[in-house]
Amino acid sequence: MFGVVPKPLWERRIPPDERNRITLALRCLLVEHDDGLVLIDTGLGNKEDAKFRDIYGVANAGTRGPTQLEDALVALGFRPEEIRWVINTHLHFDHAGGNTWRDPAGAVGLSFPQARYVVQAKELDFARHTNERTAASYLSHNFESVPFTVVTGEASVLPGIRCLPTPGHVPYHQSILIESGGERACFVADLVPTTAHLPLPWIMGYDLEPLVTLESKRSLYRRAEAEQWLLFFEHDPHVVAGRLAREAKGFGLVDQVQRS
Repeated sequence: MFGVVPKPLWERRIPPDERNRITLALRCLLVEHDDGLVLIDTGLGNKEDAKFRDIYGVANAGTRGPTQLEDALVALGFRPEEIRWVINTHLHFDHAGGNTWRDPAGAVGLSFPQARYVVQAKELDFARHTNERTAASYLSHNFESVPFTVVTGEASVLPGIRCLPTPGHVPYHQSILIESGGERACFVADLVPTTAHLPLPWIMGYDLEPLVTLESKRSLYRRAEAEQWLLFFEHDPHVVAGRLAREAKGFGLVDQVQRS
């Protein structure tokens, strides 16, 4: 998760367990929009086997649905059938795994059957043409049966919801900017997976193009600081969101929203 950053530095921020794993969230964002409910990313889903769940330490099972994502929707008073839009930041298994679900008979179907699914056109193509480096992250049952609506580059999905290309983690990664009532919030996904990754050079070893990630972070930070965006962190186990604040050695957060 921290690439070339030495372990004695990163473990101060997120201590690992005895298997060198760190606790991460699988946080999706639900937006109540005039056009209907919009879900940004869908988590891990329920389709992977016991070996996979053990390797990654997955704790994702639901009690009122296939996963905790469906449970969270029910807790808010919504059903999966009420989701009208699903936007994937990219198609890695921990961001698009919940696009589909496996029923008790083993069949795979859409998790949100009334939704229009959105992804970058070139990301979908990239996911379909893997190599030895990328194949483990792009699992076809998460996207091949999904009838995507594709966008290209910076694009408006709905009034107030815009896709922003933030390449580096993968070449066609996108972050999602939400504007309402003069405020802006940005779901940064794997551009800045946790608040520990706020320093510009703290970049994941998973990133295919780390120097591109560096420039994507720098560019987004300029806008986020100038316009006081609220940044949402997909994988931080404790901090949900916050606004950038410049510090002596880089950036920190103010107005933090902690996980309750």
